[in-house]
Amino acid sequence: MVDGNPAVSSGYSIITRDDGKKQLAFNGMPLYFSAKDTKPGDKTGDGRSDGAWQIIKM
Repeated sequence: MVDGNPAVSSGYSIITRDDGKKQLAFNGMPLYFSAKDTKPGDKTGDGRSDGAWQIIKM
């Protein structure tokens, strides 16, 4: 969820979810965190065997 009106870089946008909350997206695709991530920098969802997660690398 996004609070306020942050500046967004090229390719990124803020979308409005069905529940009315704002969420960060990249090329129109919502970005999510893994529920197992407990602190900044955690990336437990990346590299899952089912290929569902990929970290955006710039």
